[in-house]
This record gives sequence, structure tokens and C-alpha cells, in this order.
Amino acid sequence: MKNDAKMLSLRISHERELRAAERAAFDHERELRAVWDHHERELRTANEASVEKARQLQYEILEARLESMNQFRDQLTDQAKTFMPVDRWQREHTNLTTNLDTAEKALQDRVTKLETQGTRQTSREDLLDALQTSRRWLYGILVTVIIFGITTTLHFFGAF
Repeated sequence: MKNDAKMLSLRISHERELRAAERAAFDHERELRAVWDHHERELRTANEASVEKARQLQYEILEARLESMNQFRDQLTDQAKTFMPVDRWQREHTNLTTNLDTAEKALQDRVTKLETQGTRQTSREDLLDALQTSRRWLYGILVTVIIFGITTTLHFFGAF
């Protein structure tokens, strides 16, 4: 019996040791879970911060692209306002050509009239002066037409 009591005592002490070890294991497991949960929360927080930062960068990049597109559209709109329609250019070009032809004919008629005028004794120098004046007017009109044509063409192709 003494042996049985000793065995029983050993079994009870062994059982107590096992239960203490089990409690210690559970406590250790709780500590590990707490550490794991804390670490997982930190990782989630870091991940959310990274995702938010990436979204913010994407938003800023998209905003910049949209802003540059808006500026380009505004530039095209402003540029389109300076274009001259083709029918207006043709009409004005035709008017200038007609005016130049009329002025040239008038000058030619005047020169012819001065050359054929027999009653008036014009010196050769007077005739040359009149011809030079006529040519100056003709060159002035021609230069004006050329400048208008170049300006109109530059406006038409958007150089200004």
C-alpha cells in the first residue's frame, strides 16, 4: 500500500507538472498570438499607408496629365481663333489682285497718255519722273500685297 500511495503521489505530482506545463504552453501561445497580431497589424498599417501613397502619386500624375491636356486644348482653341477661313483669304486675295491690276492699268494708261500727249511739250526728265512715281506706287502696292499674302499664309498655317 505504501507503494500504491507513493505511486499515487507520483502520478498526482506528474499530473500537476503536466498541467503546469500545459498552462505555461497556453500562456506562451497567447504571448505568441499577441505578438503575431501586433506584427500583423503593423504590416497591415504599413501596407495601407503604401497603397494610399501609391494612390496619391497616381492621382497627382493623372492630375498633371489632365492639366497638360487642358492647357494643350486651350492652346489649340486660342490658336484656332487666329486662323483665317479659306473663303475669306480667297476673297481678300482676289480683291487685292483686282486692285493691283486696276492700279497697274491706270498707271499704264497714265504713262501711255503722257507718252502720246503731243500738245504738251514734256521734257524727257518729266516723263521719267512720272514713270518713276508710277513705278513707286506700283512697287508700294505690290509690296503691300506680298506682305498681306505672307501674313495671311502665316496666320493660316498657325505661325502666329
